[in-house]
Amino acid sequence: MKLLDAISCLIFLVLFSLAASAQESISHQLGIDIPEVALLALQSENTTDVNLSALPPNTAGQQIKTNKEEQSGIWINYSSVVRKNQKRKVTATVVGEIPEGMVLKVMASESRGEGKGKLGESLSWVALRNGSVDVISDIGSCYTGRGAQNGHLLTYKIELDDDADQYAKLKQSETSLQILYTLTDDN
Repeated sequence: MKLLDAISCLIFLVLFSLAASAQESISHQLGIDIPEVALLALQSENTTDVNLSALPPNTAGQQIKTNKEEQSGIWINYSSVVRKNQKRKVTATVVGEIPEGMVLKVMASESRGEGKGKLGESLSWVALRNGSVDVISDIGSCYTGRGAQNGHLLTYKIELDDDADQYAKLKQSETSLQILYTLTDDN
């Protein structure tokens, strides 16, 4: 009887170990869709208006003064998700006519604030014109954070055109321009 109990116990252990090691697998497909994103906004601490003025000379025989930089309080915010090996940039275009004899420049600060990812690189002072010029380059998948104190702060300045003939073209005027910013593919 003991032999029969031992054999039954052995058979039970073998069957139990076979049942314990048996596994069953099942699977299904799961899709992940990450959309391409390209969003751009201008955010302001107070107003989006910027006023630049040339200053008259203090003494006869001097030229007008234009070397004052004006931080605008305007911040460029963007969100970007790019395709593989793609980069983006922010360009600026003047809508309207810059007064003859003057050069209008803009500089975007390095990115500040709560942003994450491959944020763009500022290109220092850039002379604006009616055609688009690059202001920020090398933007990948990222976001700057939203609102003032996030993204790139814009600073503007006007200068006299270095060409000697351009000073003769200066005329007393008040000019209103628009600056159009665009987030676009860089390659």
